[in-house]
Amino acid sequence: MAPLVKDTLESFLSGVHPTAPHVFSPITVGDLTLSHRIVMAPMSRSRSPKEEANDLNALYYSQRATRGALLISESTIFSSTGNGYPDVPCLITDDQARAWKKVTSAVHDKGAYLVSQLCHVGRVSIPDFQPDGAAPVSASATPLISARAAPGATARALEVEEIKAIVKEYGAGARRAIGIAGFDAVEVHAGHGFLISQFLHASSNLRTDEYGGSIENRARFLFEALDAVVAAVPASRVGIRLSPFLGAHEVKDDATPELFSYVVRKLQDYRLAYIHFSEPATFKKPKDAPVDWHATSQLNQFIELVKAPTKVLITGGYYLAEAELAISSGRAHLIAMGRPFITNPDLVLRFWNGSELFVGNDPTGMYYLPGPKGYTDFDTLLEAEAKKLVEASTKDVDAAEDKAKDSK
Repeated sequence: MAPLVKDTLESFLSGVHPTAPHVFSPITVGDLTLSHRIVMAPMSRSRSPKEEANDLNALYYSQRATRGALLISESTIFSSTGNGYPDVPCLITDDQARAWKKVTSAVHDKGAYLVSQLCHVGRVSIPDFQPDGAAPVSASATPLISARAAPGATARALEVEEIKAIVKEYGAGARRAIGIAGFDAVEVHAGHGFLISQFLHASSNLRTDEYGGSIENRARFLFEALDAVVAAVPASRVGIRLSPFLGAHEVKDDATPELFSYVVRKLQDYRLAYIHFSEPATFKKPKDAPVDWHATSQLNQFIELVKAPTKVLITGGYYLAEAELAISSGRAHLIAMGRPFITNPDLVLRFWNGSELFVGNDPTGMYYLPGPKGYTDFDTLLEAEAKKLVEASTKDVDAAEDKAKDSK
Protein backbone atom coordinates (compact mmCIF):
# COMPACT_ATOMS: atom_id res chain seq x y z
CA MET A 1 0.00 0.00 0.00
CA ALA A 2 1.38 3.40 -0.95
CA PRO A 3 2.08 5.77 1.97
CA LEU A 4 -0.31 8.49 0.73
CA VAL A 5 -3.38 6.29 0.85
CA LYS A 6 -2.31 4.62 4.10
CA ASP A 7 -1.88 8.00 5.81
CA THR A 8 -5.20 9.15 4.38
CA LEU A 9 -7.04 6.17 5.80
CA GLU A 10 -5.53 6.69 9.24
CA SER A 11 -6.29 10.42 9.30
CA PHE A 12 -9.81 9.83 8.06
CA LEU A 13 -10.47 7.64 11.07
CA SER A 14 -9.31 10.21 13.61
CA GLY A 15 -8.48 13.58 12.08
CA VAL A 16 -10.04 16.96 11.36
CA HIS A 17 -10.42 17.99 7.74
CA PRO A 18 -8.52 21.22 6.92
CA THR A 19 -11.00 22.70 4.41
CA ALA A 20 -14.32 20.99 5.15
CA PRO A 21 -14.51 20.64 8.95
CA HIS A 22 -18.29 20.93 9.01
CA VAL A 23 -18.80 18.22 6.39
CA PHE A 24 -16.48 15.91 8.30
CA SER A 25 -18.07 16.45 11.70
CA PRO A 26 -20.40 14.11 13.60
CA ILE A 27 -24.14 14.61 13.88
CA THR A 28 -27.11 12.79 15.37
CA VAL A 29 -29.99 12.19 12.99
CA GLY A 30 -32.96 10.66 14.74
CA ASP A 31 -31.58 7.58 16.49
CA LEU A 32 -28.43 7.42 14.34
CA THR A 33 -25.06 8.98 15.12
CA LEU A 34 -23.12 9.79 11.95
CA SER A 35 -19.40 10.49 11.67
CA HIS A 36 -19.75 12.87 8.69
CA ARG A 37 -22.44 14.70 6.72
CA ILE A 38 -22.09 13.19 3.21
CA VAL A 39 -25.06 10.97 2.41
CA MET A 40 -25.34 8.61 -0.51
CA ALA A 41 -28.49 9.68 -2.36
CA PRO A 42 -31.07 7.13 -3.54
CA MET A 43 -30.49 5.98 -7.13
CA SER A 44 -32.41 3.27 -8.96
CA ARG A 45 -29.95 0.99 -10.77
CA SER A 46 -32.12 -1.91 -12.03
CA ARG A 47 -29.82 -4.67 -10.78
CA SER A 48 -32.31 -6.86 -8.89
CA PRO A 49 -33.82 -9.57 -11.12
CA LYS A 50 -36.99 -11.18 -9.79
CA GLU A 51 -37.51 -8.03 -7.68
CA GLU A 52 -35.22 -9.33 -4.92
CA ALA A 53 -32.05 -7.82 -3.51
CA ASN A 54 -28.99 -9.97 -4.20
CA ASP A 55 -25.26 -10.40 -3.59
CA LEU A 56 -24.34 -7.89 -6.30
CA ASN A 57 -26.51 -5.26 -4.61
CA ALA A 58 -24.80 -6.04 -1.31
CA LEU A 59 -21.39 -5.48 -2.90
CA TYR A 60 -22.51 -2.22 -4.51
CA TYR A 61 -23.78 -0.67 -1.27
CA SER A 62 -20.91 -1.95 0.88
CA GLN A 63 -18.37 -0.48 -1.57
CA ARG A 64 -19.87 2.95 -0.93
CA ALA A 65 -20.16 2.67 2.85
CA THR A 66 -17.80 4.26 5.35
CA ARG A 67 -17.84 4.10 9.12
CA GLY A 68 -20.68 6.20 10.52
CA ALA A 69 -22.06 7.04 7.06
CA LEU A 70 -25.69 7.25 5.98
CA LEU A 71 -26.74 5.65 2.70
CA ILE A 72 -30.24 5.77 1.22
CA SER A 73 -31.38 2.86 -0.88
CA GLU A 74 -32.78 3.01 -4.36
CA SER A 75 -36.56 3.37 -4.52
CA THR A 76 -37.96 0.23 -2.91
CA ILE A 77 -41.43 -0.87 -3.92
CA PHE A 78 -43.77 -1.97 -1.12
CA SER A 79 -47.06 -2.26 -3.06
CA SER A 80 -48.07 -4.56 -5.92
CA THR A 81 -49.29 -1.51 -7.87
CA GLY A 82 -46.24 0.59 -7.05
CA ASN A 83 -43.59 -0.39 -9.62
CA GLY A 84 -42.72 1.20 -12.94
CA TYR A 85 -39.17 0.05 -13.65
CA PRO A 86 -37.43 -3.27 -14.41
CA ASP A 87 -35.42 -5.24 -11.86
CA VAL A 88 -36.28 -3.09 -8.86
CA PRO A 89 -35.85 -4.64 -5.39
CA CYS A 90 -39.13 -4.83 -3.50
CA LEU A 91 -40.50 -5.07 0.03
CA ILE A 92 -43.94 -6.37 -0.87
CA THR A 93 -43.42 -9.77 0.82
CA ASP A 94 -41.51 -11.02 3.83
CA ASP A 95 -39.28 -13.10 1.54
CA GLN A 96 -38.31 -9.97 -0.38
CA ALA A 97 -37.55 -8.26 2.91
CA ARG A 98 -35.34 -11.18 3.98
CA ALA A 99 -33.44 -10.90 0.68
CA TRP A 100 -32.52 -7.33 1.63
CA LYS A 101 -30.87 -8.63 4.80
CA LYS A 102 -27.67 -9.51 2.93
CA VAL A 103 -27.43 -5.87 1.79
CA THR A 104 -28.10 -4.27 5.16
CA SER A 105 -25.66 -6.69 6.83
CA ALA A 106 -22.92 -5.81 4.33
CA VAL A 107 -23.41 -2.11 5.03
CA HIS A 108 -23.47 -2.67 8.78
CA ASP A 109 -20.22 -4.64 8.52
CA LYS A 110 -18.63 -1.41 7.27
CA GLY A 111 -20.02 0.48 10.26
CA ALA A 112 -22.56 2.43 8.18
CA TYR A 113 -26.33 2.87 8.18
CA LEU A 114 -28.81 2.11 5.37
CA VAL A 115 -32.20 3.77 4.87
CA SER A 116 -34.96 2.17 2.80
CA GLN A 117 -36.68 4.62 0.47
CA LEU A 118 -40.33 3.57 0.29
CA CYS A 119 -41.73 4.46 -3.12
CA HIS A 120 -44.94 4.06 -5.10
CA VAL A 121 -44.55 5.44 -8.63
CA GLY A 122 -48.26 5.82 -9.40
CA ARG A 123 -48.75 6.80 -13.05
CA VAL A 124 -45.02 6.63 -13.83
CA SER A 125 -45.57 3.07 -14.98
CA ILE A 126 -47.11 0.88 -17.68
CA PRO A 127 -49.49 -2.11 -17.53
CA ASP A 128 -46.54 -4.52 -17.89
CA PHE A 129 -45.61 -3.76 -14.28
CA GLN A 130 -49.14 -3.94 -12.89
CA PRO A 131 -51.14 -6.90 -11.54
CA ASP A 132 -52.99 -8.63 -14.40
CA GLY A 133 -51.76 -5.98 -16.84
CA ALA A 134 -54.14 -3.36 -15.45
CA ALA A 135 -53.72 0.37 -15.94
CA PRO A 136 -51.36 2.07 -13.47
CA VAL A 137 -53.04 4.01 -10.68
CA SER A 138 -52.86 7.67 -9.72
CA ALA A 139 -54.75 10.41 -7.94
CA SER A 140 -56.79 10.99 -11.11
CA ALA A 141 -57.23 9.60 -14.61
CA THR A 142 -54.36 11.54 -16.15
CA PRO A 143 -51.83 10.53 -18.84
CA LEU A 144 -49.22 7.92 -18.06
CA ILE A 145 -45.82 9.54 -17.61
CA SER A 146 -43.46 6.89 -18.96
CA ALA A 147 -41.33 6.72 -22.08
CA ARG A 148 -42.62 3.17 -22.52
CA ALA A 149 -46.31 4.09 -22.29
CA ALA A 150 -48.58 3.79 -25.33
CA PRO A 151 -49.58 7.17 -26.78
CA GLY A 152 -52.71 8.47 -25.09
CA ALA A 153 -52.65 5.84 -22.32
CA THR A 154 -54.02 7.08 -19.02
CA ALA A 155 -53.79 6.12 -15.39
CA ARG A 156 -56.78 4.95 -13.42
CA ALA A 157 -58.00 7.11 -10.53
CA LEU A 158 -57.78 5.30 -7.23
CA GLU A 159 -61.01 4.64 -5.37
CA VAL A 160 -61.09 5.80 -1.75
CA GLU A 161 -60.96 2.21 -0.48
CA GLU A 162 -57.86 1.61 -2.61
CA ILE A 163 -56.21 4.72 -1.19
CA LYS A 164 -56.82 3.39 2.31
CA ALA A 165 -55.31 0.04 1.31
CA ILE A 166 -52.13 1.69 -0.02
CA VAL A 167 -51.88 3.72 3.19
CA LYS A 168 -51.81 0.43 5.11
CA GLU A 169 -49.15 -0.87 2.71
CA TYR A 170 -46.91 2.06 3.62
CA GLY A 171 -47.04 0.94 7.23
CA ALA A 172 -46.43 -2.69 6.31
CA GLY A 173 -43.50 -1.71 4.11
CA ALA A 174 -41.89 0.29 6.90
CA ARG A 175 -42.38 -2.58 9.32
CA ARG A 176 -40.75 -5.05 6.92
CA ALA A 177 -37.90 -2.67 6.16
CA ILE A 178 -36.80 -2.28 9.76
CA GLY A 179 -38.21 -5.40 11.40
CA ILE A 180 -37.19 -8.00 8.80
CA ALA A 181 -34.79 -6.48 6.26
CA GLY A 182 -32.65 -4.78 8.89
CA PHE A 183 -32.72 -1.23 7.55
CA ASP A 184 -31.88 1.45 10.07
CA ALA A 185 -34.60 3.86 8.94
CA VAL A 186 -37.10 4.49 6.16
CA GLU A 187 -37.62 7.45 3.84
CA VAL A 188 -41.09 8.14 2.46
CA HIS A 189 -40.69 9.28 -1.14
CA ALA A 190 -43.15 12.14 -1.53
CA GLY A 191 -41.43 13.85 -4.45
CA HIS A 192 -40.20 13.50 -8.03
CA GLY A 193 -43.66 13.16 -9.52
CA PHE A 194 -44.45 9.78 -7.96
CA LEU A 195 -47.75 8.83 -6.33
CA ILE A 196 -47.75 11.08 -3.25
CA SER A 197 -46.54 13.94 -5.43
CA GLN A 198 -49.36 13.21 -7.89
CA PHE A 199 -51.83 13.73 -5.05
CA LEU A 200 -50.12 16.91 -3.85
CA HIS A 201 -50.03 18.80 -7.15
CA ALA A 202 -53.07 20.35 -8.80
CA SER A 203 -51.88 19.40 -12.30
CA SER A 204 -52.24 15.68 -11.54
CA ASN A 205 -54.92 15.72 -8.82
CA LEU A 206 -58.31 16.53 -10.32
CA ARG A 207 -60.34 14.89 -7.55
CA THR A 208 -63.40 16.48 -5.97
CA ASP A 209 -63.61 14.27 -2.87
CA GLU A 210 -61.70 14.50 0.43
CA TYR A 211 -58.41 13.85 -1.40
CA GLY A 212 -58.72 16.68 -3.91
CA GLY A 213 -59.38 20.38 -4.24
CA SER A 214 -57.87 22.31 -1.34
CA ILE A 215 -54.22 22.08 -0.31
CA GLU A 216 -55.27 20.34 2.89
CA ASN A 217 -57.21 17.72 0.95
CA ARG A 218 -54.46 17.13 -1.60
CA ALA A 219 -51.98 16.64 1.25
CA ARG A 220 -54.29 14.21 3.05
CA PHE A 221 -52.83 11.11 1.37
CA LEU A 222 -49.28 12.12 2.30
CA PHE A 223 -50.13 12.53 5.97
CA GLU A 224 -52.25 9.38 6.14
CA ALA A 225 -49.34 7.42 4.66
CA LEU A 226 -46.93 9.06 7.09
CA ASP A 227 -49.26 8.29 10.00
CA ALA A 228 -49.19 4.63 8.98
CA VAL A 229 -45.40 4.64 8.82
CA VAL A 230 -44.84 6.27 12.22
CA ALA A 231 -47.39 3.90 13.74
CA ALA A 232 -45.25 1.01 12.47
CA VAL A 233 -41.77 2.35 13.31
CA PRO A 234 -40.47 5.21 15.49
CA ALA A 235 -40.64 8.68 13.95
CA SER A 236 -36.96 9.07 14.87
CA ARG A 237 -36.31 6.38 12.23
CA VAL A 238 -38.33 8.10 9.51
CA GLY A 239 -37.41 10.68 6.89
CA ILE A 240 -39.39 12.12 3.98
CA ARG A 241 -38.35 13.38 0.55
CA LEU A 242 -39.87 16.46 -1.06
CA SER A 243 -39.15 18.14 -4.40
CA PRO A 244 -41.21 21.36 -4.45
CA PHE A 245 -39.90 22.97 -7.64
CA LEU A 246 -38.34 20.05 -9.47
CA GLY A 247 -41.27 19.42 -11.83
CA ALA A 248 -40.28 15.80 -12.38
CA HIS A 249 -42.72 13.61 -14.31
CA GLU A 250 -44.86 16.57 -15.26
CA VAL A 251 -46.27 17.52 -11.86
CA LYS A 252 -46.62 21.20 -11.13
CA ASP A 253 -48.68 23.58 -9.10
CA ASP A 254 -49.32 27.31 -9.46
CA ALA A 255 -49.38 27.57 -5.66
CA THR A 256 -46.15 25.68 -4.90
CA PRO A 257 -45.02 28.03 -2.10
CA GLU A 258 -48.38 27.78 -0.33
CA LEU A 259 -48.60 24.01 -0.85
CA PHE A 260 -45.19 23.15 0.53
CA SER A 261 -45.28 25.73 3.30
CA TYR A 262 -48.38 23.93 4.55
CA VAL A 263 -46.74 20.50 4.16
CA VAL A 264 -43.44 21.42 5.84
CA ARG A 265 -45.16 23.21 8.72
CA LYS A 266 -47.38 20.20 9.37
CA LEU A 267 -44.40 17.84 9.18
CA GLN A 268 -42.93 19.55 12.25
CA ASP A 269 -45.60 17.84 14.36
CA TYR A 270 -44.02 14.46 13.58
CA ARG A 271 -40.47 15.17 14.83
CA LEU A 272 -39.03 13.12 11.98
CA ALA A 273 -35.35 12.27 11.67
CA TYR A 274 -34.98 14.42 8.56
CA ILE A 275 -36.62 16.11 5.59
CA HIS A 276 -34.85 15.42 2.32
CA PHE A 277 -35.23 18.29 -0.17
CA SER A 278 -34.34 18.04 -3.87
CA GLU A 279 -32.92 21.22 -5.34
CA PRO A 280 -34.69 22.52 -8.47
CA ALA A 281 -31.37 22.11 -10.34
CA THR A 282 -30.80 18.51 -9.36
CA PHE A 283 -28.29 17.04 -11.74
CA LYS A 284 -25.45 19.46 -12.45
CA LYS A 285 -23.98 22.79 -11.50
CA PRO A 286 -24.80 25.57 -13.98
CA LYS A 287 -21.87 26.62 -16.12
CA ASP A 288 -19.64 29.23 -14.46
CA ALA A 289 -21.80 29.23 -11.32
CA PRO A 290 -20.05 30.36 -8.09
CA VAL A 291 -19.53 27.95 -5.23
CA ASP A 292 -22.47 29.51 -3.36
CA TRP A 293 -24.88 29.04 -6.27
CA HIS A 294 -27.37 27.27 -3.98
CA ALA A 295 -27.52 30.11 -1.48
CA THR A 296 -30.54 31.77 -3.10
CA SER A 297 -32.40 28.52 -3.81
CA GLN A 298 -36.19 28.55 -3.91
CA LEU A 299 -36.02 25.86 -1.22
CA ASN A 300 -34.90 28.34 1.40
CA GLN A 301 -38.46 29.43 2.19
CA PHE A 302 -39.24 25.85 3.26
CA ILE A 303 -35.91 25.06 4.91
CA GLU A 304 -36.51 27.96 7.29
CA LEU A 305 -39.64 26.21 8.55
CA VAL A 306 -37.83 23.07 9.72
CA LYS A 307 -37.39 22.84 13.49
CA ALA A 308 -35.33 20.59 15.76
CA PRO A 309 -35.00 17.71 16.15
CA THR A 310 -35.70 17.24 12.43
CA LYS A 311 -32.59 17.67 10.27
CA VAL A 312 -32.39 19.18 6.78
CA LEU A 313 -30.89 17.00 4.05
CA ILE A 314 -30.44 18.51 0.58
CA THR A 315 -29.59 16.90 -2.76
CA GLY A 316 -28.80 18.39 -6.13
CA GLY A 317 -25.54 19.54 -7.71
CA TYR A 318 -23.41 19.53 -4.55
CA TYR A 319 -19.73 18.65 -4.28
CA LEU A 320 -17.42 19.13 -1.31
CA ALA A 321 -17.02 22.93 -1.45
CA GLU A 322 -20.75 23.52 -1.94
CA ALA A 323 -21.55 21.06 0.85
CA GLU A 324 -19.20 22.75 3.30
CA LEU A 325 -20.73 26.15 2.54
CA ALA A 326 -24.31 24.90 2.90
CA ILE A 327 -23.59 23.20 6.23
CA SER A 328 -21.36 25.91 7.72
CA SER A 329 -23.96 28.57 6.85
CA GLY A 330 -26.66 26.63 8.67
CA ARG A 331 -28.69 26.07 5.51
CA ALA A 332 -28.40 22.27 5.77
CA HIS A 333 -27.30 19.63 8.23
CA LEU A 334 -26.53 16.96 5.63
CA ILE A 335 -25.82 16.86 1.91
CA ALA A 336 -26.67 13.89 -0.29
CA MET A 337 -24.83 13.13 -3.50
CA GLY A 338 -25.83 10.66 -6.19
CA ARG A 339 -23.95 10.54 -9.47
CA PRO A 340 -20.48 11.06 -7.97
CA PHE A 341 -21.04 7.88 -5.92
CA ILE A 342 -21.73 5.85 -9.07
CA THR A 343 -18.19 6.15 -10.43
CA ASN A 344 -16.39 6.81 -7.12
CA PRO A 345 -17.34 4.10 -4.62
CA ASP A 346 -14.93 5.62 -2.10
CA LEU A 347 -16.21 9.15 -2.71
CA VAL A 348 -15.96 10.15 0.95
CA LEU A 349 -12.30 9.12 1.12
CA ARG A 350 -11.53 10.94 -2.14
CA PHE A 351 -13.07 14.10 -0.74
CA TRP A 352 -11.07 13.74 2.44
CA ASN A 353 -7.84 13.24 0.53
CA GLY A 354 -8.50 15.93 -2.08
CA SER A 355 -8.12 13.28 -4.76
CA GLU A 356 -9.43 13.72 -8.25
CA LEU A 357 -12.87 12.25 -8.87
CA PHE A 358 -13.43 9.85 -11.70
CA VAL A 359 -16.05 11.45 -13.94
CA GLY A 360 -17.71 8.79 -16.04
CA ASN A 361 -20.16 9.02 -18.88
CA ASP A 362 -22.75 6.45 -19.84
CA PRO A 363 -23.17 6.46 -23.64
CA THR A 364 -24.29 2.82 -23.74
CA GLY A 365 -26.58 2.92 -20.71
CA MET A 366 -24.30 0.57 -18.77
CA TYR A 367 -25.23 2.23 -15.48
CA TYR A 368 -28.63 0.54 -15.80
CA LEU A 369 -27.77 -2.71 -17.60
CA PRO A 370 -27.66 -6.11 -15.85
CA GLY A 371 -24.45 -7.28 -14.24
CA PRO A 372 -21.43 -5.70 -12.55
CA LYS A 373 -20.23 -3.51 -15.45
CA GLY A 374 -21.01 0.11 -14.67
CA TYR A 375 -22.15 -0.92 -11.21
CA THR A 376 -19.47 -2.52 -9.04
CA ASP A 377 -16.41 -2.34 -11.31
CA PHE A 378 -15.21 1.21 -10.54
CA ASP A 379 -11.84 1.41 -8.79
CA THR A 380 -11.30 2.80 -5.32
CA LEU A 381 -8.18 4.83 -4.56
CA LEU A 382 -6.54 1.73 -3.12
CA GLU A 383 -7.34 -0.34 -6.19
CA ALA A 384 -6.23 2.36 -8.60
CA GLU A 385 -2.96 2.76 -6.73
CA ALA A 386 -2.37 -0.99 -6.68
CA LYS A 387 -2.88 -1.11 -10.44
CA LYS A 388 -0.36 1.69 -10.91
CA LEU A 389 2.18 -0.20 -8.82
CA VAL A 390 1.64 -3.35 -10.86
CA GLU A 391 1.93 -1.40 -14.11
CA ALA A 392 5.13 0.29 -12.91
CA SER A 393 6.58 -3.04 -11.81
CA THR A 394 5.70 -4.61 -15.16
CA LYS A 395 7.38 -1.76 -17.02
CA ASP A 396 10.52 -2.20 -14.87
CA VAL A 397 10.60 -5.93 -15.62
CA ASP A 398 10.10 -5.30 -19.34
CA ALA A 399 12.84 -2.68 -19.35
CA ALA A 400 15.25 -5.03 -17.56
CA GLU A 401 14.51 -7.81 -20.03
CA ASP A 402 15.04 -5.47 -22.97
CA LYS A 403 18.34 -4.30 -21.48
CA ALA A 404 19.45 -7.91 -20.98
CA LYS A 405 18.65 -8.73 -24.59
CA ASP A 406 20.57 -5.70 -25.86
CA SER A 407 23.65 -6.69 -23.85
CA LYS A 408 23.85 -10.12 -25.51
